[in-house]
Amino acid sequence: MSNLNGSTPSRIGFFGGSFDPIHNGHLFIIEKSIQDFELDLLFLCPAYQAPLREQKPIFNPVQRLEMARLVAHSNQKMEVLDFEINQPKTSFTYETIQEVKKGYPKSKIFLAIGLDQFEKLSTWRWIRELSKEVHFIVFARGQTNTPAPAISDIQYTFMQNPLIDISSTQIRKCLQNGESVAHWIPDVILSYLEKNNLLRQKDTS
Repeated sequence: MSNLNGSTPSRIGFFGGSFDPIHNGHLFIIEKSIQDFELDLLFLCPAYQAPLREQKPIFNPVQRLEMARLVAHSNQKMEVLDFEINQPKTSFTYETIQEVKKGYPKSKIFLAIGLDQFEKLSTWRWIRELSKEVHFIVFARGQTNTPAPAISDIQYTFMQNPLIDISSTQIRKCLQNGESVAHWIPDVILSYLEKNNLLRQKDTS
């Protein structure tokens, strides 16, 4: 983890996920979080295995880490955190946030998640402890009413994401069927998939 120009960022974003693969909906969340919450830095954190995900990723950890780094090059306020993906096990957000806080003990941390995860917060490991450490940025698809949080006493802001209907599941299905995904993923990721012959993936579920 690095400081920006030697200064300590006061507002840090964190966005974790399988990123299998990373797509334009993810980029919207990243850019909107940085802009609206005036973040000095946002960590993009690919997971080796997400806690609530049963399906095995179709892209291996090295590929998903490389794709995250390619996307991070587009914004100087983004940095890829490889803490989770370098551990061959399920990682929990609270543990990773503790690692971030070791480097930035005085920074305010904003955790970007989707509405589906927001509604499952009560199932997260160490959620009470985590809720004391972060402000949640919750992105939803076409939701007009702010839903009640699954747990009490948490700080959160509800945001709209017009691109969140793009899903990694849809993209994986298209890849498995040899269909085009060019309109769903950044050009740099499309180029990576083409270069590495990854545009057609077999179903590993």
